[in-house]
Amino acid sequence: MDTRNVTDEISMGGVLHNALAFGTTVKGDVTTDGDFRLDGRIEGTISCGGKIVIGPTAQVEGDIISVNAEILGSVVGSITTSEVLVLKPTAVIKGIITTKALVVEPSAKFSGTCNMQLSDPDADDLQDIELALPTITPAPSVSSVPISEGYTF
Repeated sequence: MDTRNVTDEISMGGVLHNALAFGTTVKGDVTTDGDFRLDGRIEGTISCGGKIVIGPTAQVEGDIISVNAEILGSVVGSITTSEVLVLKPTAVIKGIITTKALVVEPSAKFSGTCNMQLSDPDADDLQDIELALPTITPAPSVSSVPISEGYTF
């Protein structure tokens, strides 16, 4: 491989994109600083410093940690994103989601728990949040006249 091309692309501000093709299986951890697209299978942890796309044929048995993620395939494990996680209609997730923002499109399947990160990193406890609940007041009486008045029984 000509490392000069890689160095030139990085020096020009380009971001390298990584991909693992359909039919390829990796048993072990994958770490990348750039974006990553998976159409194969990974058994292990994926750490991505950019956006990860789990294609419709992709399978992950392990954890995903990234800035942003778009899931079209299947994941069994935890998904942690520091920004946005998008579950597309073909996504099948079984595990724990931790993200700042979650988009679940119709037909996406998710079984597990989801933790939405708060904007304030110091606000670790949801018990400290005060919710503004609406005040319910009874409707005013329509009439103070007894129902039996004016009727003969």
